[in-house]
Amino acid sequence: MRVEWQGDHKMLDESVKQDFEREVERLGHDPSQYIVVIRREPGVAGSDRLLPLRYKVHITRLVGSDPETLTLSGGDGKAWVAQFAKDATNRARGSSRQ
Repeated sequence: MRVEWQGDHKMLDESVKQDFEREVERLGHDPSQYIVVIRREPGVAGSDRLLPLRYKVHITRLVGSDPETLTLSGGDGKAWVAQFAKDATNRARGSSRQ
């Protein structure tokens, strides 16, 4: 099974979804344990009058009795998949030290 995508996920390019799922697998996690909810944020026009694409990414791993949700910023110039990987790696290192 794959990651469950919800919300405004159709605005994401399939390659972004594939990158996230590959990262989850690289971390040794089962993608079916994840729900990712995308919520588009209202745009603010820049100096060029274009509205940049901005959204929040709510990532929940359904493991344990009290799953946590990580919220990241996505959109133009945001590398949320890389930020997720960094955060997950830091969490794993922190929990292995306890």
